[in-house]
Amino acid sequence: MFIITLAELEHLGEAELHAMYHSILTDLTRRNLSAADCPLSRISLENIQRILHRKRAYKPRGPRF
Repeated sequence: MFIITLAELEHLGEAELHAMYHSILTDLTRRNLSAADCPLSRISLENIQRILHRKRAYKPRGPRF
């Protein structure tokens, strides 16, 4: 496993980020591990959450009159 950086995630959409997040969790579960057991996976999951939070915070909400 390797760390997925914020720069690598920036261009992905929310659906792709969710899919990647769940893919990592599924892989850990398949190997009978948790994120706490794999620091690199934990960092990657945290990075995905940061990008998702950023994308939600900057989402246009339509015109304000």
